[in-house]
Amino acid sequence: MRVLFLGGTGPVGRSAVPHLLAAGHDVVLAHTGAHEPTELAALEHLHGERDALLAPGGPAERARPEAIVDTLAGGASAEKARVLSLFAERAGAGQIVVTSSIDVYRHCADAGVDDNPPTDLARTWLPLAEDAPRRAGPSTGGGARGHDNVAMEDALAGAERIAILRPGAIYAPYLHAHVLREWYLVGKVARGERRLDLPAGGTQLFHRVAADRVGRAIAAALERAPVGAWACNVADPRDLSFGGLAALVAERLDWEWEPAEVAWADGDHPWNVRHPIVADTARLRDVLGVREPDPLDTTAAQIDWLWEHRAAAADVPAR
Repeated sequence: MRVLFLGGTGPVGRSAVPHLLAAGHDVVLAHTGAHEPTELAALEHLHGERDALLAPGGPAERARPEAIVDTLAGGASAEKARVLSLFAERAGAGQIVVTSSIDVYRHCADAGVDDNPPTDLARTWLPLAEDAPRRAGPSTGGGARGHDNVAMEDALAGAERIAILRPGAIYAPYLHAHVLREWYLVGKVARGERRLDLPAGGTQLFHRVAADRVGRAIAAALERAPVGAWACNVADPRDLSFGGLAALVAERLDWEWEPAEVAWADGDHPWNVRHPIVADTARLRDVLGVREPDPLDTTAAQIDWLWEHRAAAADVPAR
């Protein structure tokens, strides 16, 4: 198929495009042009702001896509979804694949994700299935940035098949603020910091996902997602708690921590959630058939890559 990829030059796009090409798709990248990775230079590129690219009779429509992949770079909103839906209808694209987020679930707000005030007691069964209760409105932190995945999901239309992928906390070997959470630990080693604060004993679990798994899910969704609007969690099949991840970093980098247990409210690491966040990945495995890569291999590779690139990673602003 001819696939229009909106925002395809970030970590998710760079992970997905090789799998799309391997499946035989013709990929057109539509983005601002601010970032253009060398490995994607041979593809067809459309440059411009989102509204101009998707305008009636604009560059994206002239590209005549049969399917659209949208990472919603810069934040999700109902308005972006409406513009995308109208574009898909005009262009005659039969499929839409969007990357939403695990943060749509009420449980994530209860756990304190995106600066939401956490609840003392979680109310949702784990692991989080795709029909689990969602947030009633935008998250506190996400809403301030114009980021509302719930409203975006609800506003999608315009195609026979709409796959809504909900990734966990993405990690990837790219110098990009959104995917360098593991630098929190590797950076401490690089700076010689042995003290490791462990909020609630380091038991936090915020389900992560390798960017390569997200890329595989995007390619698989074009082939296997059912008709209609269909949501799918995208996360690694198993994961480590914060303490376990710290232990793996120490093992890979021959380091020894000096753990210090602190109150949950005093923690500042990227996975410091009040309640464990675990996604049900049955649909990812059983419907989309995505079972790779191995999470231990990708996490270890991320740690090693960050250590190799530690000088450059230190300059990436934290998110």
